Amino acid sequence: MSDPLQKSGRMTVVSQELSDLKFVKLHSPKMKSVYWQHFGFPTNEHDRIITKQNVVCTLCHKVLTNHGNTTNLRAHLQHRHKDIFQKICIENGIRIPPRRPLTKAGNSSTGPGRMAVKRDPLRQKVKMECRDTIQDTSNTGSLQGEEPSMLYETMVPMTYEDDDVIDNDHFVKVEVSGSGNGLKTKSNITDHSTMEVITMNAKYTSGPNYRSEMGEMVNQYQLQDALVNMVINDVRNVDTLYDQGMSIFIRTLCGNVELPSDKKIEALIRELHSDKLTTLSNQIKMHSQMKPYSLGFEIWKNVENKHFMSIYFNYTTDAPEYNLLNQLYCTVEYNKFTSIDEIFEEFNLENCAAAIVSYEYDDYLKHFLKSKNIPIILSYDVTVDKCLKLVFALSDVISIIDQVKEMIMRYGSEISSKDVDIPTINDEFPWTFYELLKFFSETVSWPEDVDILVASSKVIVDTLNILAITLDTLKGEEIPHSSMLSPITSKIVNKKLALSDTDDELVANIKTTISSELQNVVIADHHLTIAALLDPRFHRLTTVKNLGKCIQILTSKYNQMHQQDVGTVAMTKDTIEHKPATSTSRKSNLEIFFDIQDEPAPISVPQEDCNIENDLKRYRTEVYVNLDESPFSWWNKLGHVYGSLKRLAPIYQCMPCVVNMNFKKPVKQQIYEQHKRFMLTGTLIDAILFLHNNNDNKFD
Repeated sequence: MSDPLQKSGRMTVVSQELSDLKFVKLHSPKMKSVYWQHFGFPTNEHDRIITKQNVVCTLCHKVLTNHGNTTNLRAHLQHRHKDIFQKICIENGIRIPPRRPLTKAGNSSTGPGRMAVKRDPLRQKVKMECRDTIQDTSNTGSLQGEEPSMLYETMVPMTYEDDDVIDNDHFVKVEVSGSGNGLKTKSNITDHSTMEVITMNAKYTSGPNYRSEMGEMVNQYQLQDALVNMVINDVRNVDTLYDQGMSIFIRTLCGNVELPSDKKIEALIRELHSDKLTTLSNQIKMHSQMKPYSLGFEIWKNVENKHFMSIYFNYTTDAPEYNLLNQLYCTVEYNKFTSIDEIFEEFNLENCAAAIVSYEYDDYLKHFLKSKNIPIILSYDVTVDKCLKLVFALSDVISIIDQVKEMIMRYGSEISSKDVDIPTINDEFPWTFYELLKFFSETVSWPEDVDILVASSKVIVDTLNILAITLDTLKGEEIPHSSMLSPITSKIVNKKLALSDTDDELVANIKTTISSELQNVVIADHHLTIAALLDPRFHRLTTVKNLGKCIQILTSKYNQMHQQDVGTVAMTKDTIEHKPATSTSRKSNLEIFFDIQDEPAPISVPQEDCNIENDLKRYRTEVYVNLDESPFSWWNKLGHVYGSLKRLAPIYQCMPCVVNMNFKKPVKQQIYEQHKRFMLTGTLIDAILFLHNNNDNKFD
């Protein structure tokens, strides 16, 4: 059905309920009721639903309150669009029972003791309608002997706008007759076949819960929303809502309420996921066609031993924010039949700057990325974890850890009596071993006969502490850039992990193990080196052992971007006077880590006929930027001095150094959240994880 409100400009709808509601067009929800054909939710120019608390009539643009049912919608059509309402009733076999004649004030038909009253807008009312399952050609009623089906709608505030008065005896007990002879009304029958209709006091319906003579009750729609949010926020399976303990808890709060079915909850989650994913997916795909971006791949498995791949999309925003954003795009079951090409069918993979992966040994994913000429970068938190695992695999370290575990086991009851939590080891999280050694060497006072073991544990902790400091430095960034890895690692390897004469065999082995791994994974990576070179904060702090290869890669990328101007670019002739940024705030984590004291060097006037190598040489000689300055802003303001590099810099600015931001959380929380994800099963894994991770994020 075409949208009658879809226009190029912004439209303003004024109503009694919401006078400042502005929308461009309407979103037609996929509802079963025929009344929804003429109503929709207001949306903005980005096709995002503004609110679901109100619905708008597509015929007259009237704004109505959404009570979670079709009572308002039907009443509006019945009294404002009578022809259309009559057509709906005829086409769908809906027969509205005739309303009782309402007595006017002063009318003789009122009778003794009967008074006409004005309608109280807070008074509740039940409306009912009969649907004919079999109709004759005239659609005038049901066949003889047929039992009409009663549709009792939820009690909501009355919405009929032309009801001036209402009969006090309008609410009665309704009995559904099994003989098919229609409806009978009774006033004093209380057998089990009678459904009692109760008018609720307004004070009980103003909030999510209300009380009736039947006991505690709750608004079913609010309960559904609460359960959906519980599934999403807690990353749990829908069937856990129906565990005995959970059911008792809900009924303790809400009374003897009937829980919505699991199918209903699943349908709501799918609908919410579809709405958000459609908006996000369209904008992500459009971004991939025009601007550089990077991808993140996390491979994991669940309790059913099924492997899954979560895919992240990384991109940079435009001025004035210049932020790097990290967003979960989808999660798919990952096996030999998974078609990665289909996932990125509508993406322009030529604009993909790199793929950050959390799983080093997956050949299938590597083959796909290499076939698309996408560089592969191992997530830095995974690199650090690998360093720790290699250290804890050393024979001397294994022996020390075994002795530590034995001592803690021997004195476990005594330690626990001191109200101290003993760290628990988890093989998948090597930082738990570090915390155990730190606990053993620093928290507990041991007998003198274990002093050597305490000292050895302390040596391991002190040597590994540099990796903890490195991660703490990255945690100081909202989203750490890949340009940070090469300079940080260079300082670690050259200063903190350099061997000295005072190092014993254990310390030397640990330093050599970590240094070798960081050299191979980080410092030797050409793309991480380029990312650091094109970050004006770090190009002087990076150890460059492969400059020739870096220039070759940059030249190749530049030639692809400028097919007609191979190797050269026109430079502006304006003279730029560069003033280093000054900051009166305290030093950032990066400033503390590098402890920079150098003075800035002046920037020269741009020269003509420059190429990648010449631009890079001048850039490395002339540029000095404080560590707290934004590289995005610097390239936007001063990058034209090094024109060829300015075109290449955005490619490497959209690359975070980790797949996601989970590494920022405490280790115990990481284990807990991984366990919750591990327990996910069924067909809603993608929807639950997507909604959980994108709960507050918006694609701009």
